[in-house]
Amino acid sequence: MTKTIDKEFVRQRDDELIAQGLKLHQQPFHVAMAWMRAEGIFGDVFDKEMWDPLMVIYRELYPAGDFSMPAMLKGGVALRDQMYPVCVTVAYGTVPVNLIDCIEIPREELELIFKHYPEQGWRAFYGVADLWDFAYGVSDLLHGTGNGPQLFANARSSLAATARILAGEIDIDAAAQTICLTAELALKGALAVRGWPEPQYRKLSHHLDKLAEALIGEVSTARDDRLRGAVTHFPDYVGTRYASHGMTRTELMVLAMRAQFVAAEALRRVSDRDLASKLEADPNTWPRPALW
Repeated sequence: MTKTIDKEFVRQRDDELIAQGLKLHQQPFHVAMAWMRAEGIFGDVFDKEMWDPLMVIYRELYPAGDFSMPAMLKGGVALRDQMYPVCVTVAYGTVPVNLIDCIEIPREELELIFKHYPEQGWRAFYGVADLWDFAYGVSDLLHGTGNGPQLFANARSSLAATARILAGEIDIDAAAQTICLTAELALKGALAVRGWPEPQYRKLSHHLDKLAEALIGEVSTARDDRLRGAVTHFPDYVGTRYASHGMTRTELMVLAMRAQFVAAEALRRVSDRDLASKLEADPNTWPRPALW
């Protein structure tokens, strides 16, 4: 019989894993492997004799802990003046996806949105498609070379931060910074993937219009004019660090959705991900509403 795993051993190894930056859902597996090595145990790491007592200890250490596989991305879509969370889950192979179900909103409320504000409902629908393209495209590129993967990863972090900020009721002005960073980092990431060295894209500074034109010059598509329109009228986010950006809550929501489109569009031009175009071409789907 396998020796029961020691609680103090679990706690000590868990502290080490936290210091290494591992996520909660990863920690039990690594502790189990360490215990097996320490005790000279061979066999299945998920054997119930060892795994079940280990998880009992972990649930004592983290009573409210979520040990499930985290989402690929947690973003959001704006409906009226509210930001609703969107969960892009991890999926393997070819699986059917109901984009509407990804929006964390009561079904009755969503039905009212589509009834009274159909344009906003469909804009949110395409916003979820943008998040799927972006999340999976960034994942595809993560093991690539050059600066592109890290720029896209940073853009993903800013995009997720924007959704969290705008989901709140107060102190949402910081979203102006994360919104602009999302668009800028994604455009620069796409240029880096296309082979631009850092000094070349850094020369374009924070000018989203110039970055978009540079990317269009690299990869032109039928959505060029939509990308040009999406990058217009962004705030000077260096200036807004020290002064008010002057935008209302609703205007910040609109800007966030535009930034998400820009990020997804930049990614689509350097990857094989393009769920949004398939939906736009579907005769049973509304055309994508204007982003601004």
